[in-house]
Amino acid sequence: MSVIFGNLCSAAAILLIVMGMWTEGGIAFVQVPERLPECPVRFIRGTLVAQDGAIWAVGERESVYRLQVGDRAYEKSWLNMDYYSGFPKGKNFTCIAEDRQGRIWVGTDDSGVAVFNGREWKTYDRGNALNGEHVYALAVSPVSGEVAVATSGGVSVYDPGNDSWKALDRSTGLVEDQAASAGFDARGNLWLAYACGGISYSPRKSGYMQWKNVQAPWYWDSKQFARQPYQPYGDGLPSNICNVLACTEKDQVLVGTWSGLAYSNGISSWRFLRGRDYARKNSNLYGSAARKTAVPGEGNAKMLSEDFVSSILRQGKDIFIGYRTQGVDVLDAERMTVRRRIRQGLENVDVSSLLVLGDGSVWAGTYGRGFVSLKKGSLSYQLDRKQQDDEIVFPSPARMEDSAAVLRRLEKLGADAHAGKSIVFRGEDWSTKGDWCGRYGLTRATLCAMNAPMNNSEFKAKQLPVRMETSAEDPKWKRVYPCYWIQGLMGLNRNQGDGLRWWVQSANVAGNRNVLFDPSDSTRTEAEWDDHGEVYPSFVDGPGIWVAVEVPEGVHEIALYFYNPNGYLQHESRRDYVVEARRHPFSSSIQSLFDNKADIEIGNRTKKGKTLAASMEQWQSFPVEARTRVSRFAGSGVYKRFMCRKGGVYLFHVCRNGSFNTILNGVFINALLPLEMRTPDELPYYVDGLFAGIIPSPERVHSSVAGPEEKVLLNQLLTLQYQPRYVTPAGSSCLNRYILSSFREAVEGKKKSRCLEDWFQWEARIYSPDVRSSFDQTMAAAWDQCQIYYPDLRSRECVPNAPGTIPFSVNEVYLMDKLDIDWRQYRDDAEQPPVKSVQEMKKHLEHESQKKTTT
Repeated sequence: MSVIFGNLCSAAAILLIVMGMWTEGGIAFVQVPERLPECPVRFIRGTLVAQDGAIWAVGERESVYRLQVGDRAYEKSWLNMDYYSGFPKGKNFTCIAEDRQGRIWVGTDDSGVAVFNGREWKTYDRGNALNGEHVYALAVSPVSGEVAVATSGGVSVYDPGNDSWKALDRSTGLVEDQAASAGFDARGNLWLAYACGGISYSPRKSGYMQWKNVQAPWYWDSKQFARQPYQPYGDGLPSNICNVLACTEKDQVLVGTWSGLAYSNGISSWRFLRGRDYARKNSNLYGSAARKTAVPGEGNAKMLSEDFVSSILRQGKDIFIGYRTQGVDVLDAERMTVRRRIRQGLENVDVSSLLVLGDGSVWAGTYGRGFVSLKKGSLSYQLDRKQQDDEIVFPSPARMEDSAAVLRRLEKLGADAHAGKSIVFRGEDWSTKGDWCGRYGLTRATLCAMNAPMNNSEFKAKQLPVRMETSAEDPKWKRVYPCYWIQGLMGLNRNQGDGLRWWVQSANVAGNRNVLFDPSDSTRTEAEWDDHGEVYPSFVDGPGIWVAVEVPEGVHEIALYFYNPNGYLQHESRRDYVVEARRHPFSSSIQSLFDNKADIEIGNRTKKGKTLAASMEQWQSFPVEARTRVSRFAGSGVYKRFMCRKGGVYLFHVCRNGSFNTILNGVFINALLPLEMRTPDELPYYVDGLFAGIIPSPERVHSSVAGPEEKVLLNQLLTLQYQPRYVTPAGSSCLNRYILSSFREAVEGKKKSRCLEDWFQWEARIYSPDVRSSFDQTMAAAWDQCQIYYPDLRSRECVPNAPGTIPFSVNEVYLMDKLDIDWRQYRDDAEQPPVKSVQEMKKHLEHESQKKTTT
């Protein structure tokens, strides 16, 4: 995100937030170096110049750092802010802001927002204040001092006037729960730029409960292939895929999108300006959607350097625009024309943040190269110092929402809901990471490419329904298909001979929880479906990935998991997708037509492949019923959760959007399962029909057991999530709020039940050290049982990366089992050395085998 800074010389008052920094008040001249000391944060996500002159930087893979003003000059090195107590445990930070009280707010990618009062840190998360764990953006009102925290579950607004919080989401009027950026204008009105939904505006006097929305067309052609305007400039927004929003002191609102810059002096009148790459993007759409443009892009002096706008800063008559790969442009704020293009030091790096120091110098915060100077300043400025001896208090936690009141609102939404869409986006989960077992895929799961070159790890419940197809032409023809089906395909805009790749990035990465856990060998293997996008220029729209999922009648949850394993490399860091969800109106023949071989046929452009490609072209024209965006997922993986109202084939299009390539790690299906079917030993995951009946569950976290009354409440909770009348955008957000409020009540003791607390925490997708420890213990027990039931899983030859294996072949292991030889003595973790060495035992087994053969 980008933060707008005024001239620090004009500050009316400076609040002390660092103990011992100033000993007396007054005006001081501060010297600014031509080059800042090297910042330890290389992958910068947010920057700030605080009221006391200190420079802050937050980002990924590192901590939070501050460069403070010492004796009339900046210090020579940055201070790691984990020095102060209460610092959050994670290493991935997303944004930063300072409120009017002088508190520093820092967003995290999976743990809420951390607040620093000058002496210590305090974290606000879903347990005490927020509706989402991933913080996208922060904004502070210049009028009221309110702080808007844009999270994965909606926007939480803290009001320091009455020390209270307000939760905003789709059930209160937002277009979507994920705002990529937020800002307050000079009148204190709140603006939101959605990750995948355009722009919203709410006046302060409404309490942010009345919203006006602005959206661009989702498509600019009838066949729905062009997700960008064909024109280089025009009226309205160029895209609903927003990256950054900035409200300037001149009542101007600027929005950076993936298709250029939009600007306005009010909610009703918008103009946009595209980048020089727009013409190549238009000419590289699929099929008939591709067009040559009359206005050339390359070398056009009037146009932006790039379509993808990452950051915005206004300084006087200049507007600085940061891009994903093309550096920074300086625009004339009055004419909105490019004055200067800055490339030095910014080649092929994302300018994620921009800031101006008190001397007028301007700096770029980059995702990979730290700070880069853009404009020199006067090298000194006046800083007004005022001593503040009183300790700055923390905001109070949010007052608990009454779960009964939330449930009544949900019921009203359900009563008012019409038939609605077939599928809606329910929400994000940045907390579970790779520990999916017991939460996702309770009915069916596909871990993409885990068994490459062309196989996945597939899991299913004990019994799954099937359906039968017959032929009117041949009464004897019958074919049985599973009612639950998952298939990946490469998009159509591909080279001849190309197809979906099954890519294993790293095997046995036990220390990385972002990698999906594979119960079939008790390891974590980083693998994904891959569209081979790295061989296509970024201006090519595609290939992308299609995922076809069939479910029977009834409400189901379908979740897609994304994790960027090498997202800190220069090119791989540019992975940013839009996921579109459609329902196929006719599903009877999809399974019989599309499989891995069909994807190869399409790539080879055979006669059959061309027929299948024509069918996929038709998929593109089906109405898009739900959308979401996947971005900045290198620090933590994210589940994108959809709820479908009825049976059929659902088509998920993961659009590449100019990324390095498109990857997908897992696809999961949940059906409604009553409580009595969710006990730990009754719902095993099966691999080809064989697997141990032990999976993680809420009961295992603290060995809690549900009593009769609790079972009634828990069955209601499970049933509530699969009611068709709540499968709406507003209903999904309200349902999430109900589960969260119930969890908070259970923690506070209102429900007086450890079992209920564990269950509500489980359904809210809130992870804790206890939950993670329970997961590890449960999966270790499951693997132990697997090795008891199936001797081949003891062999390192069979499962080379699995824990607890022994250096014997499958045949040798089975013979040891038959001879009643304790195989565990050869495990690496055995307490005592074996009676016979490995070689001695192998000779013994060979001898026994020969005896058996002779006999």
